[in-house]
Amino acid sequence: MRNLVIFIVKQHVILLFLLLQIVCISLIVSFNEPQKSHFISSSNEIFARVFSVNQAISQYFNLASVNEDLAQENARLLQNQSFSKIDTTVIHRTVHDTISLVQYEYTVARVINNSIHRTHNYLTLNRGRKHGIEPNMAVISSTGIVGVVTNVSDNFSTVMSVLHAQYKVSAKFKNTNYFGSLYWNGKDYTIATLAEIPFHVKFAIGDTLLTNEFSNIYPPNIMIGTVKSFNKTDYDNFYSIQVQLSTEFKNLEYVYVVKNLYKQEREKLEALQK
Repeated sequence: MRNLVIFIVKQHVILLFLLLQIVCISLIVSFNEPQKSHFISSSNEIFARVFSVNQAISQYFNLASVNEDLAQENARLLQNQSFSKIDTTVIHRTVHDTISLVQYEYTVARVINNSIHRTHNYLTLNRGRKHGIEPNMAVISSTGIVGVVTNVSDNFSTVMSVLHAQYKVSAKFKNTNYFGSLYWNGKDYTIATLAEIPFHVKFAIGDTLLTNEFSNIYPPNIMIGTVKSFNKTDYDNFYSIQVQLSTEFKNLEYVYVVKNLYKQEREKLEALQK
């Protein structure tokens, strides 16, 4: 309080001047219609701009929440797609009963760490064991495949990215269903290589590549990328195909962790043949 009094005493001339200015402006505005109209118009414009800035700031800070809501809605839509369900059709004489059960469940997760320029690239997600995440679950984005879960803790999980020297996935051509093995070339984070496609297979630049039913992790028909270029190798009868990955790994924010509810049943059955 004492400091305030000292300040007023020292600055009393300036403060008195400002007070008189405010009084003068108030009198001019109150008793002169042109000035009053101009003052009101200017005030409205200033308040409108302040309100607009305030609204823009609020929208910016609410953006993360909006993005997460959209990701949750996309997960629900993915779970309702035909490739996320298993056909348990029963045919008995003239009775035809068709029931579609959910085969894949989707959990939304946010990417909290990501690398793209190493030989072995990983992501870290803000979902873990207590959210139902387990090792060997597929991870996809709204635009394509991302990788596979490797390790989990209670609240977090790590993902082996498609951009990993040891990562491979079976990929098929959308138009013909011919399939090969896709792996990262270790250089460009936007390009992968598709191998094991024989010379007699017909395809063209721009053709789409998808996941197929051979994977016990990914749902079928998830986008992988498109053919960017290709050439014939000298040492075998297969093409070397460069694939433009559909997932933008440098800009990942939300992903979907995919649980195959029938994975263990299939693995146990296939293990009997080994």
